[in-house]
Amino acid sequence: MTNLPYIPTEYNVKPGLKKLKEEKHFIIDDLYSIYRNEKMNARHEKLEKYYIEEPICPPPPLKPNGHYALMKTVTLWMAETLAKEYKKISFQPEEELYVLHNDYSNESVWVDEDLNVVQTIKSPDYWYSKDRGEKYPVPAYKNLFDAVCSQIQEDVCILQNDQLVASHVCLPSWWSPEEKMRKSMKEMHKDVPGMDETSYEHIWNACLHKGPYTRYNWTLTDTPILNQHPSKNIGKEFDRENLFLRIERQVLQGFPEVHGVLFLIRTYVGDIKTMDKKQRVTLGDIVNKMTPDELEYKGLTHYKENVVSYLNS
Repeated sequence: MTNLPYIPTEYNVKPGLKKLKEEKHFIIDDLYSIYRNEKMNARHEKLEKYYIEEPICPPPPLKPNGHYALMKTVTLWMAETLAKEYKKISFQPEEELYVLHNDYSNESVWVDEDLNVVQTIKSPDYWYSKDRGEKYPVPAYKNLFDAVCSQIQEDVCILQNDQLVASHVCLPSWWSPEEKMRKSMKEMHKDVPGMDETSYEHIWNACLHKGPYTRYNWTLTDTPILNQHPSKNIGKEFDRENLFLRIERQVLQGFPEVHGVLFLIRTYVGDIKTMDKKQRVTLGDIVNKMTPDELEYKGLTHYKENVVSYLNS
Protein backbone atom coordinates (compact mmCIF):
# COMPACT_ATOMS: atom_id res chain seq x y z
CA MET A 1 0.00 0.00 0.00
CA THR A 2 1.11 3.51 -0.73
CA ASN A 3 1.62 6.03 2.07
CA LEU A 4 0.19 8.90 0.03
CA PRO A 5 -2.31 11.01 2.03
CA TYR A 6 -4.80 11.10 -0.83
CA ILE A 7 -5.70 8.94 -3.84
CA PRO A 8 -7.89 10.58 -6.52
CA THR A 9 -11.16 8.90 -7.45
CA GLU A 10 -12.18 11.43 -10.11
CA TYR A 11 -10.87 14.44 -12.03
CA ASN A 12 -12.51 17.71 -11.15
CA VAL A 13 -11.51 21.31 -10.59
CA LYS A 14 -13.78 22.11 -7.68
CA PRO A 15 -12.00 23.92 -4.81
CA GLY A 16 -12.63 20.98 -2.47
CA LEU A 17 -11.80 23.04 0.62
CA LYS A 18 -12.14 21.28 3.98
CA LYS A 19 -11.51 22.69 7.45
CA LEU A 20 -8.06 21.75 8.73
CA LYS A 21 -9.52 21.00 12.19
CA GLU A 22 -7.02 19.04 14.33
CA GLU A 23 -4.50 18.35 11.54
CA LYS A 24 -1.09 19.98 11.64
CA HIS A 25 -0.32 22.83 9.29
CA PHE A 26 3.17 21.46 8.63
CA ILE A 27 4.10 17.82 7.99
CA ILE A 28 7.59 16.63 8.94
CA ASP A 29 8.29 12.95 8.27
CA ASP A 30 11.04 10.39 7.68
CA LEU A 31 11.79 11.86 4.23
CA TYR A 32 12.83 15.21 5.73
CA SER A 33 16.45 15.00 4.56
CA ILE A 34 15.39 14.42 0.93
CA TYR A 35 13.18 17.51 0.90
CA ARG A 36 15.78 19.52 2.78
CA ASN A 37 18.56 18.67 0.34
CA GLU A 38 16.43 19.40 -2.75
CA LYS A 39 15.49 22.77 -1.28
CA MET A 40 19.09 23.65 -0.49
CA ASN A 41 20.16 22.55 -3.97
CA ALA A 42 17.53 24.88 -5.48
CA ARG A 43 18.74 27.78 -3.31
CA HIS A 44 22.31 27.04 -4.37
CA GLU A 45 21.30 26.94 -8.05
CA LYS A 46 19.76 30.45 -7.97
CA LEU A 47 17.88 31.71 -4.94
CA GLU A 48 16.09 34.46 -6.90
CA LYS A 49 14.52 31.81 -9.13
CA TYR A 50 12.72 30.18 -6.20
CA TYR A 51 12.37 32.89 -3.54
CA ILE A 52 10.68 36.06 -4.80
CA GLU A 53 8.96 39.01 -3.14
CA GLU A 54 7.06 41.54 -5.22
CA PRO A 55 4.84 43.83 -3.12
CA ILE A 56 1.72 45.11 -4.84
CA CYS A 57 2.76 48.68 -4.11
CA PRO A 58 5.87 49.13 -1.95
CA PRO A 59 4.62 50.98 1.15
CA PRO A 60 6.46 52.75 3.96
CA PRO A 61 8.04 50.09 6.24
CA LEU A 62 5.65 50.66 9.13
CA LYS A 63 2.38 50.99 7.22
CA PRO A 64 -0.13 48.91 9.27
CA ASN A 65 -1.31 46.71 6.38
CA GLY A 66 1.72 47.02 4.12
CA HIS A 67 4.11 44.38 2.81
CA TYR A 68 6.48 44.69 5.77
CA ALA A 69 3.63 44.06 8.21
CA LEU A 70 2.35 41.17 6.10
CA MET A 71 5.70 39.39 5.92
CA LYS A 72 6.48 39.89 9.61
CA THR A 73 3.03 38.72 10.71
CA VAL A 74 3.08 35.59 8.55
CA THR A 75 6.73 34.71 9.22
CA LEU A 76 6.37 34.96 13.00
CA TRP A 77 3.19 32.88 12.83
CA MET A 78 5.00 30.19 10.80
CA ALA A 79 7.90 30.00 13.27
CA GLU A 80 5.61 29.96 16.30
CA THR A 81 3.28 27.35 14.77
CA LEU A 82 6.19 25.07 13.88
CA ALA A 83 7.36 25.25 17.49
CA LYS A 84 3.85 24.40 18.71
CA GLU A 85 3.45 21.45 16.36
CA TYR A 86 6.91 19.92 16.78
CA LYS A 87 8.85 19.53 20.03
CA LYS A 88 12.15 19.37 18.14
CA ILE A 89 11.67 22.95 16.94
CA SER A 90 11.75 26.00 19.19
CA PHE A 91 11.28 29.71 18.55
CA GLN A 92 11.67 32.29 21.27
CA PRO A 93 13.00 35.77 22.06
CA GLU A 94 16.57 36.01 23.35
CA GLU A 95 17.55 39.45 24.65
CA GLU A 96 16.95 41.75 21.63
CA LEU A 97 16.82 38.88 19.12
CA TYR A 98 14.68 35.91 18.14
CA VAL A 99 16.22 32.45 17.87
CA LEU A 100 14.85 29.55 15.81
CA HIS A 101 16.31 26.13 16.62
CA ASN A 102 15.54 23.00 14.64
CA ASP A 103 16.73 19.60 15.84
CA TYR A 104 15.74 18.05 12.50
CA SER A 105 18.37 20.13 10.69
CA ASN A 106 20.59 20.75 13.76
CA GLU A 107 20.49 24.43 12.93
CA SER A 108 19.97 27.61 14.94
CA VAL A 109 19.18 30.99 13.37
CA TRP A 110 19.23 34.32 15.21
CA VAL A 111 17.34 37.28 13.74
CA ASP A 112 16.77 40.88 14.82
CA GLU A 113 13.47 42.72 15.36
CA ASP A 114 13.11 43.23 11.59
CA LEU A 115 13.71 39.48 11.09
CA ASN A 116 17.08 40.01 9.38
CA VAL A 117 19.50 37.12 10.01
CA VAL A 118 22.26 37.93 12.48
CA GLN A 119 23.84 34.50 12.83
CA THR A 120 23.39 30.90 11.73
CA ILE A 121 25.03 28.01 13.60
CA LYS A 122 25.13 24.39 12.50
CA SER A 123 26.07 21.19 14.27
CA PRO A 124 29.59 20.22 13.10
CA ASP A 125 28.46 16.73 12.07
CA TYR A 126 25.59 17.84 9.81
CA TRP A 127 25.70 19.04 6.21
CA TYR A 128 23.03 20.46 3.96
CA SER A 129 23.58 18.47 0.83
CA LYS A 130 25.50 15.25 0.52
CA ASP A 131 25.96 16.15 -3.13
CA ARG A 132 28.01 19.22 -2.25
CA GLY A 133 29.14 18.48 1.29
CA GLU A 134 28.23 21.96 2.54
CA LYS A 135 27.45 22.70 6.17
CA TYR A 136 26.04 26.20 5.77
CA PRO A 137 23.42 27.57 3.38
CA VAL A 138 24.75 28.88 0.11
CA PRO A 139 23.70 31.62 -0.33
CA ALA A 140 23.16 32.63 3.31
CA TYR A 141 19.60 33.09 4.51
CA LYS A 142 18.22 36.48 3.52
CA ASN A 143 15.83 36.72 6.47
CA LEU A 144 13.73 34.64 8.85
CA PHE A 145 11.15 33.90 6.15
CA ASP A 146 13.86 32.36 3.95
CA ALA A 147 15.23 30.44 6.94
CA VAL A 148 11.85 29.09 8.06
CA CYS A 149 10.85 28.07 4.53
CA SER A 150 14.16 26.21 4.24
CA GLN A 151 13.42 24.24 7.44
CA ILE A 152 10.10 22.74 6.30
CA GLN A 153 8.99 20.25 3.66
CA GLU A 154 6.29 22.59 2.32
CA ASP A 155 6.65 25.22 -0.38
CA VAL A 156 5.19 28.58 0.57
CA CYS A 157 3.18 31.31 -1.19
CA ILE A 158 1.77 34.48 0.37
CA LEU A 159 -1.06 36.46 -1.19
CA GLN A 160 -2.25 39.92 -0.20
CA ASN A 161 -5.51 41.40 -1.50
CA ASP A 162 -5.76 38.33 -3.77
CA GLN A 163 -2.38 38.86 -5.41
CA LEU A 164 0.72 36.69 -5.06
CA VAL A 165 3.34 38.91 -3.41
CA ALA A 166 5.84 36.39 -2.00
CA SER A 167 6.82 32.85 -2.93
CA HIS A 168 9.41 30.44 -1.59
CA VAL A 169 8.83 27.55 -3.95
CA CYS A 170 11.81 25.22 -4.38
CA LEU A 171 9.83 22.11 -5.37
CA PRO A 172 7.30 23.30 -8.00
CA SER A 173 5.18 20.95 -10.11
CA TRP A 174 5.88 22.29 -13.59
CA TRP A 175 5.20 25.97 -12.87
CA SER A 176 7.45 28.98 -12.48
CA PRO A 177 7.07 31.11 -9.32
CA GLU A 178 8.40 34.11 -11.24
CA GLU A 179 5.59 33.90 -13.82
CA LYS A 180 2.89 33.82 -11.13
CA MET A 181 3.99 36.88 -9.17
CA ARG A 182 1.44 39.66 -8.64
CA LYS A 183 -1.30 37.53 -10.21
CA SER A 184 -4.67 36.86 -8.61
CA MET A 185 -6.02 33.38 -7.90
CA LYS A 186 -8.07 33.59 -11.08
CA GLU A 187 -5.11 34.70 -13.21
CA MET A 188 -2.85 31.98 -11.77
CA HIS A 189 -5.36 29.27 -12.67
CA LYS A 190 -6.54 30.57 -16.04
CA ASP A 191 -4.83 27.71 -17.91
CA VAL A 192 -6.56 25.01 -15.85
CA PRO A 193 -9.41 23.52 -17.93
CA GLY A 194 -12.81 24.00 -16.33
CA MET A 195 -11.83 26.60 -13.74
CA ASP A 196 -13.14 29.60 -15.68
CA GLU A 197 -16.44 29.47 -13.79
CA THR A 198 -14.88 29.24 -10.32
CA SER A 199 -16.01 31.89 -7.81
CA TYR A 200 -12.57 33.12 -6.80
CA GLU A 201 -13.92 36.05 -4.80
CA HIS A 202 -15.85 33.62 -2.60
CA ILE A 203 -12.78 31.39 -2.18
CA TRP A 204 -10.58 34.36 -1.27
CA ASN A 205 -12.98 35.66 1.35
CA ALA A 206 -13.45 32.19 2.85
CA CYS A 207 -9.69 31.60 3.08
CA LEU A 208 -9.14 35.05 4.57
CA HIS A 209 -11.84 34.87 7.25
CA LYS A 210 -13.04 31.29 7.77
CA GLY A 211 -10.03 28.97 7.48
CA PRO A 212 -7.70 27.36 7.87
CA TYR A 213 -8.56 25.00 5.03
CA THR A 214 -6.91 22.04 3.38
CA ARG A 215 -7.31 20.57 -0.09
CA TYR A 216 -5.51 18.12 -2.40
CA ASN A 217 -4.26 18.34 -5.95
CA TRP A 218 -2.64 15.65 -8.09
CA THR A 219 -0.80 14.89 -11.30
CA LEU A 220 1.23 12.08 -12.84
CA THR A 221 4.98 12.23 -13.36
CA ASP A 222 7.80 9.96 -14.50
CA THR A 223 10.25 10.72 -11.68
CA PRO A 224 10.31 11.02 -7.87
CA ILE A 225 12.41 14.20 -8.15
CA LEU A 226 10.61 16.94 -6.22
CA ASN A 227 11.91 20.06 -8.00
CA GLN A 228 10.13 20.02 -11.37
CA HIS A 229 10.59 23.66 -12.32
CA PRO A 230 9.77 24.07 -16.05
CA SER A 231 13.41 24.98 -16.74
CA LYS A 232 14.41 21.46 -15.65
CA ASN A 233 12.31 19.92 -18.44
CA ILE A 234 11.70 16.72 -16.46
CA GLY A 235 8.71 14.77 -15.24
CA LYS A 236 6.56 14.29 -18.33
CA GLU A 237 8.28 11.61 -20.43
CA PHE A 238 6.00 8.75 -19.47
CA ASP A 239 6.78 5.11 -20.13
CA ARG A 240 5.68 1.78 -18.67
CA GLU A 241 8.63 1.54 -16.28
CA ASN A 242 8.41 4.96 -14.63
CA LEU A 243 5.08 6.27 -13.39
CA PHE A 244 4.48 8.15 -10.15
CA LEU A 245 1.46 9.82 -8.58
CA ARG A 246 2.36 13.31 -7.34
CA ILE A 247 0.04 14.67 -4.64
CA GLU A 248 -0.07 18.18 -3.22
CA ARG A 249 -1.50 18.74 0.25
CA GLN A 250 -2.41 22.41 0.27
CA VAL A 251 -3.14 24.40 3.43
CA LEU A 252 -4.63 27.91 3.35
CA GLN A 253 -4.37 30.10 6.45
CA GLY A 254 -5.85 33.58 6.56
CA PHE A 255 -4.51 36.75 8.22
CA PRO A 256 -7.33 39.29 7.88
CA GLU A 257 -5.48 41.94 9.90
CA VAL A 258 -2.96 42.28 7.03
CA HIS A 259 -5.32 41.15 4.22
CA GLY A 260 -3.14 38.11 3.59
CA VAL A 261 -3.43 34.36 2.98
CA LEU A 262 -0.62 31.86 3.54
CA PHE A 263 -0.61 28.99 1.04
CA LEU A 264 1.39 25.89 2.03
CA ILE A 265 2.12 23.19 -0.57
CA ARG A 266 3.39 19.83 0.71
CA THR A 267 4.27 17.51 -2.17
CA TYR A 268 4.20 13.71 -1.92
CA VAL A 269 5.38 11.31 -4.62
CA GLY A 270 4.37 7.66 -4.71
CA ASP A 271 5.39 4.93 -7.15
CA ILE A 272 2.36 3.54 -8.95
CA LYS A 273 3.70 0.08 -8.07
CA THR A 274 2.90 0.77 -4.40
CA MET A 275 -0.81 1.31 -5.12
CA ASP A 276 -3.24 -1.56 -4.96
CA LYS A 277 -5.03 -2.85 -8.05
CA LYS A 278 -8.31 -1.03 -7.37
CA GLN A 279 -6.54 2.31 -6.93
CA ARG A 280 -4.57 1.88 -10.16
CA VAL A 281 -7.65 0.90 -12.18
CA THR A 282 -9.61 3.86 -10.79
CA LEU A 283 -6.76 6.20 -11.75
CA GLY A 284 -6.67 4.61 -15.21
CA ASP A 285 -10.41 5.28 -15.63
CA ILE A 286 -9.87 8.92 -14.66
CA VAL A 287 -7.17 9.36 -17.30
CA ASN A 288 -9.23 7.52 -19.91
CA LYS A 289 -12.19 9.90 -19.40
CA MET A 290 -10.16 13.13 -19.58
CA THR A 291 -10.97 15.65 -22.30
CA PRO A 292 -8.27 16.67 -24.81
CA ASP A 293 -7.75 19.93 -22.89
CA GLU A 294 -7.38 18.08 -19.59
CA LEU A 295 -4.92 15.62 -21.11
CA GLU A 296 -2.85 18.48 -22.49
CA TYR A 297 -2.83 20.26 -19.14
CA LYS A 298 -1.61 17.09 -17.40
CA GLY A 299 1.02 16.44 -20.09
CA LEU A 300 -0.66 13.20 -21.16
CA THR A 301 -1.75 14.02 -24.71
CA HIS A 302 0.77 11.67 -26.36
CA TYR A 303 0.85 9.11 -23.56
CA LYS A 304 -2.79 8.40 -22.72
CA GLU A 305 -2.96 4.87 -24.10
CA ASN A 306 0.40 3.91 -22.63
CA VAL A 307 -0.43 5.27 -19.19
CA VAL A 308 -3.93 3.76 -19.07
CA SER A 309 -2.56 0.39 -20.16
CA TYR A 310 0.08 0.47 -17.44
CA LEU A 311 -2.42 1.48 -14.74
CA ASN A 312 -4.76 -1.36 -15.74
CA SER A 313 -2.02 -4.00 -15.86
